This record gives sequence, structure tokens and C-alpha cells, in this order.
Amino acid sequence: MNPVTPDSLLADVLPLWWGVAINWIALANAGLRILVALFIAWLAFRGLGLLSRRIEAASVQGDAGTISLQEQRTKTLVGLVRNIGIVVIVVLTLFTLLGIVGVDIRPLLAGAGVIGLAISFGAQSLVRDVITGLFILFENQFGVGDVVRIGDVGGMVERMTLRVVVLRDVHGTVHVIPNGEIKRVSNMTRSWSRAVLEIGVAYKEDVDRVMQVMREVGAELWEHEEWRPLLIEEITVPGIESFGDSSVVIRMMAKTIPLKQWDVARELRRRLKNRFDAEGIEIPFPHRTLYWGADRIPAGGEEERRRREEQSGAVQPRDGLAGSRSRQFPSSRDP
Repeated sequence: MNPVTPDSLLADVLPLWWGVAINWIALANAGLRILVALFIAWLAFRGLGLLSRRIEAASVQGDAGTISLQEQRTKTLVGLVRNIGIVVIVVLTLFTLLGIVGVDIRPLLAGAGVIGLAISFGAQSLVRDVITGLFILFENQFGVGDVVRIGDVGGMVERMTLRVVVLRDVHGTVHVIPNGEIKRVSNMTRSWSRAVLEIGVAYKEDVDRVMQVMREVGAELWEHEEWRPLLIEEITVPGIESFGDSSVVIRMMAKTIPLKQWDVARELRRRLKNRFDAEGIEIPFPHRTLYWGADRIPAGGEEERRRREEQSGAVQPRDGLAGSRSRQFPSSRDP
């Protein structure tokens, strides 16, 4: 047994301490790298949010109609870019952290590829939704805030993703439509809108006078300080649109900024009704007449008629046989 000397003790302990020091240094290095990776991810999140806000602020330029269109498109683009950016940052940060702690990420990448291939075969509708959503976005078919009709569903676009479009109709009902099911879109608020009124007046009215009154009402609305900012062009009355069953239909049109055509149409109807009443112009409405047939009297009708005649004194009240009129009918045995 060799005696323990300071030199031998140092020779035995020094490698152990060195190994511990190396491990601590490696651990500290890994911890530092993890902190750096998390810090970079935090900076990426902050940069993504700052970029989104800068894009939204830079898009608000121009007149009212242009601002509305730019804001709609910007909200849609920024929302989608933000979602994609968050997913990319999270995935890259996760793989970086796994690599720092010594996990081989190559099998994970290969497994992710296999899983992605399997999902692509099993979720073809999801892939179709995403591809259609990309085309809708890049072609700028509609955006958040637009009023659209998709198939038999209409409403305001509240949210758009790569997979679905969310509409809310006038009754407050929310409709979620997968992008892959969108075949035809009618956008009622792109760049500008138009209020179209078809007003029916009686056939006896002078249509030239009626159209003149309608043009005066349109001019009054055009000059009104509250409604003028909503109108793009002067209100026009093209003329007679059609001949109805009981009325002559005259068309009136107003070009407005997006989303304001319904407000302008309501105000025009109110002003036209008041002006027609003042001018004595008749707006026809249907009347209903009940026809019972030539020889048919409804149940109880004969008694009601008899009672009214008795009250008016047209006939004497029936009192037994004394006040009744008799009529002889031939017998079947008479010749």
C-alpha cells in the first residue's frame, strides 16, 4: 500500500475536479445557449408584433373609401402573417433547445416528415381549405369588414384564417365557412357601393312630375351636410324601370362609400314618403275583396241579413206563423 502524500492526493483529486469543472462549464455553456435562444425567440416575437403594428399604421392613408379598403386588407394580411410567424418561431425555438440539450433532432425531423405525409393523405379537405385560403388572400377577393354573400349565406366578414371564413349576418348569427367550400363570392362593399331603389306610383300619376320630385329629393340629400360625405356621386333617377300590376316602377340610384348604401337607401325612402304625401302622389297598395260566388251565402249569412232587415224595418219581424210568409209547393202526387 502506497503511502498518501500531498502529491499523490493532488494527482488523484485534480482530474476529478477538472472533470467536475468541465461539466459545470459545459452545463453553464448549455444554460447560456438556452438563455440566448429564448432571448432571440423573445426578440422575434417582439419584432413580429412591432412589424404588424407598423404595417397597420402605414396602411391608413388616402380618402375614406381607400382607408376602409386598405384597413380590411391589412387586418387580413397581418392576422395571417402573425399566426404563421408565431408557429415558425415556436417550432424553430423548440428544435434549437432540443439540439442544445443533446437530443438528436434528425429522427424527429424524419418522423415529422412521415407524419406530415400521412396527415396530407388523411386530411385532404384541410389541405384544400388552406390552398383556397391562400388564393383568396393573394387575389384580395374580400377582407375583414367586407359584406359578402357566399353561396346562400351573407354577412360581414369578422375573421379570416387559412382554413375558414367567419361571417355574422344581420340577425347576429355567426356562420363558419371552410375555405374549400367557397365556390362563388359576391362582395357588396368593394371600393364603393350603390343604393338602388325601385319606387312604385299609381298609373294615374304624371310620371314626369314624379321623377322631378324624386330628383329634388335626391338633390336635397346630396346637399345635406350630414349625408354628403357618404355619397360619391349625385343621386340619379334614370327613369321608368317597369310596369307592374298596379304601379309604374321608377328607379333611383345613389353611389356611396362602402357599407353606407343601406343607410342612404333608408333615408331616401323616408324622404320620398314624406314628399309624396305632401305632393299628393299615390303609392298603390293591394286591396282584398272577398267574392262568395253568384248564389252562395256563407254560413249564418241569411240569418244575419234577416236580422239587419228587421232592425231597419224593411220587413216585419217573424212571430210564429202570423208574421211569416207561406209558399205552397206542389206535391209529388199532384198532376
